[in-house]
Amino acid sequence: MRNITLLLGVILLSGCTNFTAKQPYRSVDGEQFLISADMPNGALKIRFNEIIVIDDNILNQDKSLSGAFSHKYTNVYTSTYKGKKVMARCNFPDKECDIFVDDDYAANLLLR
Repeated sequence: MRNITLLLGVILLSGCTNFTAKQPYRSVDGEQFLISADMPNGALKIRFNEIIVIDDNILNQDKSLSGAFSHKYTNVYTSTYKGKKVMARCNFPDKECDIFVDDDYAANLLLR
């Protein structure tokens, strides 16, 4: 009985675990970043070197009529990091984000 309780506890905790996608990137000027992303509680968090750059919800932000009824949509988020322009283009049904730094493709993160 004790083993079953322990096993159920481990399964419950693993269901609450949030996986983080990570990818290294080196900018044109040689600066190195570790770009990471996760989605705790329905919010997208993108970090550069563990500093949160984008923190926004993952709701469908496409306000067009066709986008409102689509199950496949892409959200675009913008921010800055150390004076560099950051853009994330995320497709949430596929849980995939393309990250750009100063218009340079930096990472493709697949969230689980």
